This record gives sequence, C-alpha cells and structure tokens, in this order.
Amino acid sequence: LGTLQVEARTLAMLRGLLRQLHATCTRLLTGARSFPNSMQETVGHVRHSVEGVQSSLSGAHSFHDLSGLVLAQSREKVLRAQLSIDELLEYVGQHAPLPWLVGPFAPALVEYPEDVPVEMAKWEG
Repeated sequence: LGTLQVEARTLAMLRGLLRQLHATCTRLLTGARSFPNSMQETVGHVRHSVEGVQSSLSGAHSFHDLSGLVLAQSREKVLRAQLSIDELLEYVGQHAPLPWLVGPFAPALVEYPEDVPVEMAKWEG
C-alpha cells in the first residue's frame, strides 16, 4: 500500500471513530438529564469538540490536505474531550446507582450435580 492509501484508510477509520463518539455523546445527553447541569454541559462540550474535529477532517483525503494548525487544533480538541470524558466517568462512578450503569440483571444460577466431583486442577490453571 502506498502512503496516500494508508493515510486515506487512517482518516476513514478516524472519521468512523468520531461518528461513534458523536453518537455516544448524543445518547449520553439524553440519558444524563438527571445529572447536574455541569455534567450535562461537559457532555455537550465533548460533542461540540467532536463536531469540530469532524468538520476539520471532512474534506481531507490525506494528512497533507490538512494544515499543521488544523492538526494541532484537532489534537487539542481531542485531548480536551478526553479530559472531559474522564471527568464524566469519575462523576458517574461516584454518583450513579449501579443499575443505571449496568442495567437490570439477574445472576444466572449454576447448579452442579452433587455426584460430579469438581477437579481442582481445572481451576488452578
């Protein structure tokens, strides 16, 4: 593969990741209505940053199509988004009830027949 093909694939992969992140932020905004305004604003800032990077990369076919300034600004936006996501995750981990994080579930009960011995060698690796 040539350099331009690798760059085009890299940009396509990056665009796909940004689309997924944007969709996740949109869903999170809907689900975070019970969060304090500051946390909702944090999610909004992340989504806005992702939109900015998406816009910057929209017309590029390779990294040569992007100026150093655009690349630096995109990198900065992604770093700020990452810090905001870390802040949000910390808040959710400290304040959200467990069912909100994992959803309702019931543990599966596993029954072993009493007449079948459990070989410890299998469990010890």
